[in-house]
Formats: sequence, structure tokens, C-alpha cells
Amino acid sequence: MIDIHHHCLPGVDDGPREWDEAVEMCRIAAAEGIETIIATPHVLRGRWPTPERADLETRIATLREKTNDTPRLLLGSEYFFAHDMPEVLKSGGPIVPLAGGRYVLVELTANSVPPLMEQPLYRIQLDGWVPVIAHPERNRILQSHPELVAEWIEHGARMQITAGSLTGEFGPEAQRASRTWIRHGLVHFVATDAHNTTKRPPRITAALAALRELAGDDVADALTVRNPRAVAENRALEFEPEPVKPPVGGLLTRLRAFFG
Repeated sequence: MIDIHHHCLPGVDDGPREWDEAVEMCRIAAAEGIETIIATPHVLRGRWPTPERADLETRIATLREKTNDTPRLLLGSEYFFAHDMPEVLKSGGPIVPLAGGRYVLVELTANSVPPLMEQPLYRIQLDGWVPVIAHPERNRILQSHPELVAEWIEHGARMQITAGSLTGEFGPEAQRASRTWIRHGLVHFVATDAHNTTKRPPRITAALAALRELAGDDVADALTVRNPRAVAENRALEFEPEPVKPPVGGLLTRLRAFFG
């Protein structure tokens, strides 16, 4: 697996605080079959100090030394959405694209969807960037309005769900959304979004089993290996399913969707 969303750099956000935990996270990831990690420290202005890119490069180089670069470590970031994203990207910082390529990981708040969000997403695409929305299945608005997810995909955005959502670790609504969206071609990546060795470790085995049972080996490989590798190599995705808007409605509709 290639993990495109992983908070393994110590002392920069709500990921590990010390080097020992960062090294242990990498050890767990390797044992789970994760061959490459894209480290994605938060870029969330006002909550944590945003390190300079040179500092992040130094930290990831140190972690490579401490782990013998196993798994292979690449640098990115997770940008908390703001409407000035096009200007921030043009300025050259503090957003670090995934693996230094053209894919940009974008996070939303859990309880809302920003108004007029489509405009900056469109503008950054005009500049050559590809927005990847982090864990949309955990957003309460999108859980009830998957048609927004389908529309964003039709307009060029790509979706990354959290592995733990498939196994129910983020609640039944996130699990329902992740499973339904995979069946409807609304997911392009599965990643761990690991933060530590206890509550949010980089475990993937159970989620991969659930994914294979749900969608088959080919889709599972596309979401965890082929598409993430394309990001790491800064090229077009190999797996681009045609999005189908899932049904929306009450509990009965959701149950029918969940059980297929």
C-alpha cells in the first residue's frame, strides 16, 4: 500500500510529539504492508504554528535516517480549506503538494461545507493543481448530501476516504457513506490518516479486507496502490470511475443503499 495521508512528523501538529513515537508509527505501517508514506502535516492557520518547508524537509530527512527509509517517506501537507487557497498556492507556501507533485490534499471541517467552495477548487485547477478532498465521508453534511461529492468529482476534485471508516471506527454514518460511495464510484483513494500509535495508528489490514470484500481485489488495489502510486509519481490516476449520485433520503433509503 501507498499511504497518501499520514501524520508521522513529530512536533508539528496533533500527530506524534516525540521521535520515538514517529519511528514506531513507521514500524507499524511497514508491518501492515505500507511501502510508502506521504507525510501530511496540517496547514491550519491559527491553531498550530506552520513550520517552514525547510523545517519539514529537515524533519522528514531525520525520520528517514531513524527508520532506514522503511517505509519510504515523501512529503506533503493537509491544507485546511480557505477561500484564498489559489493565492496561497501561488505564493509557494505553506501548502506542500503531495510528494511535491500537482495533487493537493484539502481538509474540510467536520460539520459544514464552505459556501462557494467550488470557485477556489476550480481556480487552482486552472493553475494545474488537482484537489484531493480528505475524508469527506466524515463530514456530516456530505454524509447526507453525496450529490455534492459527485458534483465535485465531475468538476475535477478527487476523494480520499479513511481506512478506519470502512471498519466503523469513525461511526456508522461514516462507514455507511464510505461503503456506499465506493460502490458508486465516488472514491479514488483509501488512506490511514494515522496520527499516533494508540488511538489513530496506521493500521490497514482490517480495512483492506473489508474493501476487498466490498469491491473486489481490482478496486482495492486501485484505491490503495495504483492511484496512490500515480500521486507519488505525479501522473494521471489509473482508476477514474464514472461517478453515480447515490440515493438520498430517509432511513429506509439509506438502509437499502447500505445493503445494496
